[in-house]
Amino acid sequence: MEDKSRTDIELTPLKAEIEAIFSERNLDEDYDTIARLLSPYRKLVSSSLSQGKYAEAVTILLEVLESLTYHFVEDEHYNYFDDMYSPDYVCQDMMEAIIDSIKSGNFPAAELQRLKDGLEKLKHTEAYKDYNVPYVLDVWEKFQR
Repeated sequence: MEDKSRTDIELTPLKAEIEAIFSERNLDEDYDTIARLLSPYRKLVSSSLSQGKYAEAVTILLEVLESLTYHFVEDEHYNYFDDMYSPDYVCQDMMEAIIDSIKSGNFPAAELQRLKDGLEKLKHTEAYKDYNVPYVLDVWEKFQR
């Protein structure tokens, strides 16, 4: 596998950091290294939410999910793990933190809509349609019901 340059996205500093995590040098069994490198974003989402920085939390989650979805297919992650795709668990924790924040009633409507729009876009990706990745979309659907 080769590292692919992303010409289809605006490379903000946050996106550049996240994209670097999905580098070929970080590939291992069950993608544990990628999951470990994504873990600080899980903490950052929780911290942002507790500080009322909802836009930041939504941005982080969506940026991570977009990169995960892209690399899952483009770098053929589906060929290299047995029964667990570790990065998906980190994303699930981030999603659950956001859902808990939404349940608290303090989540701004504009950010909720941005989250919904971003997640809806991911539902139409090859990764989700063919492999059900990211799984957090299912978690979101269950919450919406």
